[in-house]
Amino acid sequence: ITEQIYVGSCIQTKEDVETLSATAGVTAVLNFQSTTEAANWGLDSNLINESCQNSNILMINYPIRDADSFDMRKKLPFSVGLLLRLLKKNHRVYVTCTTGFDRSPASVIAYLHWMTDTSLHAAYNFVTGLHSCKPDRPAIAWATWDLIAMVENGRHDGPATHAVTFVWNGHEGEEVYLVGDFTGNWKEPIKAAHKGGPRYEVEIRLPQGKYYYKFITNGDWRHSTASPTERDESGNTNNVIVVGDTASVKPTVQPQKKDANIVKVIERPLTENERFMLAKAARCVAFGVCPIRLAPK
Repeated sequence: ITEQIYVGSCIQTKEDVETLSATAGVTAVLNFQSTTEAANWGLDSNLINESCQNSNILMINYPIRDADSFDMRKKLPFSVGLLLRLLKKNHRVYVTCTTGFDRSPASVIAYLHWMTDTSLHAAYNFVTGLHSCKPDRPAIAWATWDLIAMVENGRHDGPATHAVTFVWNGHEGEEVYLVGDFTGNWKEPIKAAHKGGPRYEVEIRLPQGKYYYKFITNGDWRHSTASPTERDESGNTNNVIVVGDTASVKPTVQPQKKDANIVKVIERPLTENERFMLAKAARCVAFGVCPIRLAPK
C-alpha cells in the first residue's frame, strides 16, 4: 500500500514469516484475527509467533470479530493508533486478518483517511485498487463520526451525519406525526408515512447528538414503548435517541439498546471544520496509545 504498509491474508507457516522478512522487509505484524479463527483454520499460533520472534518481527494481536460491523467500528480507533505507533517506530508493517478482505484493509483505509487528510472516498479507492478486498465502508464512516465526537461538546455542529427512520407501531388508519426538539423545538410536527399494517415511518437526516421526541397519534401525544425513554424535568416521559457515539482507544463494546428506529450513517465530504476536528481527534488517538507497551494509556 505504501513503502511501510502491506496488507494481506493471515500468516499460515514459518515460511510465510521468512518470506515477509526476507522479501518485503517486514518488521512488525498487526493481526486482527482471533485465536478461534486461527484454530478453525488449523493454524499453529504459537509456531507463528515463535517464527516471528526468530525473524525479529514484532507480532501485535488485536482481534476484531469477523463480519461484525459494530465491533469493527468500535475498535478502529485503537487499530489505527497501533498502526500509527508502529509506523512512528519506523516499522514496516504487515496488516492482516484471516482473508485480508475486510478488517485489515479497513484499518489501513481509516489510517489514511484520519491521519493523512485523505478523503474516505479516495482512501477506499486507493487501497481497493491495489488490493482485492471489500472493506466495511459504512463501519469506517461510522467510526469517523464517532472519532470527531471525541473532540466535540455535545451535538455535532455541522451538516447531517446520519439518516434516522423513526418508527411508530400503532393501528391502521391512525394519523401519526413525529415531534421533537429537532422539529422546530417541538413546534413543527412531521407527518408520518403509513407503511402498511400498524407501521408508520418518518425519515430525517440529523447531525449526531442526543435528541428527544414523541409521536402525536389522532391528536394525543404519546411515547413509543418500543424505543428508549427518559423523563424530563417536568416529569414527562419522552423517547430519546442518541445518534452516533464517541470513539475511544479503549472501547467498551456494550449491548445496543432495544430501539425500533433505524439509524444509517451518511458518508459525505467533510467540511473544513470537520476536517480540523478529525485531525485533532486523530492526535488524541495517537496520544492515547502507549508507545512502549502498545496498549491504551
